[in-house]
Amino acid sequence: MASDQTFLRDLVAMKDEVGVVSLYTTADPREEASTRPAWGIRLRNELAAIREQVAGAEHGPAVLARLESLEPDIRELVDAAESGIGRALFAAVAADDVRKISLQVPIQDCAVLESTAYIRPLVTAMATSAPAGLVLVSRDGLRIIDYRYGVAEEVEQSAFDLDTDDWRQMRGPGPGGTSQQNSTQTDRFQRRVDDNLRRFLHGAAPEVAKLAVTRGWTDVLLIGDVELTEVLASGLHPMEAVQVDTIVDNLPPIQVARHVADELATTRDARDGALVSRALDAAKSGGRGSLGLNQTLALLNEGRVDHLLLEESAQWGGFRGRDGYLYDQPQPGLDTVPEPDLGERMIEAALDSSATVTILTPEAAGPLGRYDGVAALLRW
Repeated sequence: MASDQTFLRDLVAMKDEVGVVSLYTTADPREEASTRPAWGIRLRNELAAIREQVAGAEHGPAVLARLESLEPDIRELVDAAESGIGRALFAAVAADDVRKISLQVPIQDCAVLESTAYIRPLVTAMATSAPAGLVLVSRDGLRIIDYRYGVAEEVEQSAFDLDTDDWRQMRGPGPGGTSQQNSTQTDRFQRRVDDNLRRFLHGAAPEVAKLAVTRGWTDVLLIGDVELTEVLASGLHPMEAVQVDTIVDNLPPIQVARHVADELATTRDARDGALVSRALDAAKSGGRGSLGLNQTLALLNEGRVDHLLLEESAQWGGFRGRDGYLYDQPQPGLDTVPEPDLGERMIEAALDSSATVTILTPEAAGPLGRYDGVAALLRW
C-alpha cells in the first residue's frame, strides 16, 4: 500500500506550466482485438475535444505536438490486445515525462488537460478495489490471497500437517475391543486433532496480522467453516476481520475473490461508515474532526487534515487563491480565481500533505448529506 500511496503522491507532484495530459479508458475484454473498440473511439473523441480546447491558445501548438508524439502510447492504451481493464496515461506537455498504470477494474473514461495530473478517477477506482486479504481456513490449513485492484494472488499457504505416529494406541480398539471402547478411542483421537488444529490456527494469527500490515490490507476476510474462522479471529484480536461462512477451499484465487465480492463490498461500506461515524463524533464533541466543505477546506489549507473523506459521486465548485489555498466562497481582499473541480484540488492538497484520502460509497456517506459529502479526521 505504501507504494500505491507513493505513486499517487508522485502523480500529484507532476506539474507542468503548459499542461499535463491525463487519459483514462476502460477496456471491454469481450471485444475482439481485431476490432476498433468502442471505448477506444470514446477516448479519441475526448482527445478531439482537447484539440479543440487549445486551438488558437498560446500553448496550443505545443499541446498538439505533444499529442502527436504520444500517438504510439495512445494506440497502446486503446489496444484491445493489451492487458488491463482500467488504463491510464499521464504525460507532461513541456517535459519528457510519461507515466502509465493499469488495473483490472473499470475506471472513468476521460481525457483532461490541466496544469497537474488529474487523479480523481484513479483514486476512486483504487478505493473501490482496495487491497484486501482473503484467508481460506479449513482443516487442511490456510490459504492466504492478496486481492487488490481486480488481481488475486495466492501469497502464502500453511498446511495443518499433524504427526500422529505416537497416537496409534488411540486409533485402534481399546482393551477388550468392545464397540463402545472403540468409539471412545475414536472420540479421544478426534478431540486431540481438534485441539491441535486450534493451536495451529492461533499460532498462524500473528503471521496473518503481519501480512495485513506489510501488504496494506484495508479489509481481511476469514473464509470457511465458522467454527474454524472463529478460532483464527480470536487470535487476531484486536485486529478486526470479517468471517464469511462458506467453503471455497479448492477454487483458484480469482474465483475465490468473485465468490466473496458481495461480502467485500459490504465490508467496505461498513469500514467507510465507521470512518464517517468517527468524524461525526469527533467534530460534534469538539475533537479532531471536521464536517462540511467550508470547515474542512480551512483545515486542509492549514495542513491539519490527517484523513480526508469525500463522497464518491459528489461534485464541488469553489475558488482557489494565488497561494493555492482553497475556498468555497470568494474571499474579500484576496485574489482568488474560480475552481470548478474542487474535489480534484482537495485530493491533491491532501496527498501533498501526506494525508490519507478515502472515497466513500454513497451508502457510507449518507450521514454526510447535510455536510456537503465532506468530512475529515484531523492531526490536531
